[in-house]
Amino acid sequence: MNKIILKGNLARDPEIKVLELNGRKVTVANLVIATSRFFKRADGTKDKDTTFIPCEAWDTGAETIGKYVVKGDPLLIEGSLKVESWEKDGQKMSRMKVRIGSFERLYKSSRPYTGDTSETVVEQEEVVDSI
Repeated sequence: MNKIILKGNLARDPEIKVLELNGRKVTVANLVIATSRFFKRADGTKDKDTTFIPCEAWDTGAETIGKYVVKGDPLLIEGSLKVESWEKDGQKMSRMKVRIGSFERLYKSSRPYTGDTSETVVEQEEVVDSI
């Protein structure tokens, strides 16, 4: 099973492209989701670790993202991991990205993060579901 669920904020405005594949025009959206994990260090100080995850959406999902989603918007994404491989200057390169199957635009929290992990509302968190 290849399934991932992410909740985070859009790190920058999505990049929308229209490509022609097999004589058919398709839309692709490339975006980066910032997910954060909040924790306390051994000395008791509060901290967070943010990870920036590249994602892509195709067809109607990409069109919807292009119309309604902007930098900073909180999103809930469900998709699968995809490995891209290529060769550059004789070296094999690869990277992972999330292929979006479905997404939901969430409401922005009006409360800023204070570092208190006992709060019931957390603006960003990382959720990964893998088997």
